[in-house]
Amino acid sequence: MREVRFIHCADLHIASPFKGLSEEMPQEFKDILRQSTFRSFGNIVELAIKKAVDCILVSGDIYDAADKNLQAQIRFRDGLRELSDAGIHGYVIHGNHDPLDSWSATLKWADKVKIFGGDKVERCVLEKSGQPIAQIYGISFPKRDINDNLALQFERQDDDIPAIAVLHTNVGMNTGHEPYSPATIEELVSKGMDYWALGHVHKYEILKTANPAIVYPGNSQARNPRETGAKGCCLVTLYPNGDSDVEFISTDVLRYRSDNLDISDCSDVDDVMNLIKERCQEISDDMEGRHAIIRISLTGRTDLHPELQRGDNVREVLTEVREFYEGREPWIWLEKLTLNTQGSYDLEVLRRGNEFIADIIALFDELENEESDHWTEIQEVLKAPFATWQGQRYLEGLGKEELLALATESRNWLLDRLITSK
Repeated sequence: MREVRFIHCADLHIASPFKGLSEEMPQEFKDILRQSTFRSFGNIVELAIKKAVDCILVSGDIYDAADKNLQAQIRFRDGLRELSDAGIHGYVIHGNHDPLDSWSATLKWADKVKIFGGDKVERCVLEKSGQPIAQIYGISFPKRDINDNLALQFERQDDDIPAIAVLHTNVGMNTGHEPYSPATIEELVSKGMDYWALGHVHKYEILKTANPAIVYPGNSQARNPRETGAKGCCLVTLYPNGDSDVEFISTDVLRYRSDNLDISDCSDVDDVMNLIKERCQEISDDMEGRHAIIRISLTGRTDLHPELQRGDNVREVLTEVREFYEGREPWIWLEKLTLNTQGSYDLEVLRRGNEFIADIIALFDELENEESDHWTEIQEVLKAPFATWQGQRYLEGLGKEELLALATESRNWLLDRLITSK
């Protein structure tokens, strides 16, 4: 009996809109963004054919049903048909973004495509040259909000051939994603499968390497600035004894990166701009030929802090960097430039002073001291001025650590203005 080789992908979100980007992005860049999820899936199809895999597993959230995008469903159908024509089977489940009860077009699927239902776990036997080489188990989300543990419905039926389970789930209550169909690693292990092909979490992660392998391939194309790094699918070889070899292969068209840039050693604004350009190029060079959408936060203590704070200076630096990279291929788009620098004053020297600024620093020191007897008192004093503030709701639910970070930021903001104005 031979091994089975397959592509495991999930969270394609074909034609899903991109979020968190400025309207200033050139139209040609926006067009590439709009087509990137289509092209990423096309790259998966091309990879499957090139590697001559036996099947492809799609672990849910193929598209966002709420968008009612017919083109997304047709392109997905056509991709699976191309695979079917090449002798490659497709096994598909639906997740919370494309549940079975949501809107979907009436399309005819290729013969080698199996879309799992949502009533119970189904089992399919994958054959090669008339011989069974794997058994595939799967279940789709019948509706969007599935809070039941679907993993408990899986039961292995045959020990003679490798068993693969396809499931859209939040394992271990991953706090970065909605807790749909929550399960634990222990529960997955107890079901006797050889490989769990998971979907829902947008980050490539191997939760368990063997007995069984439990894998999230992540999404195939990042769609917002929080989804940084390479995105793609997994090329998996599953051997008759249950061992597996998992290789992540990137299929994305563009990538996001957020970075901090210390400008403490810059002597003028030209130095700052050149340093930003160098960092953008370094990031682009590390992206394997993909287009780059970059966010940079300027940090450090610097004499340039007052100048950068003045007027639209940071905005003008951002514009200058964007213009510098016009016409580059692959393109580099500096999406956001944030100023988080501080003045070059010495806090210890200011603390020892005998003036108003020293008193201000002492007050903030009391606030930042977690063991201070005045912590509760200070909190009570702050309640009154914030009670009628329209932004009060943004402070609700903040923990002590977050409040202390805000206090530090407030102190630096105040000192920058007091010292600069002297």
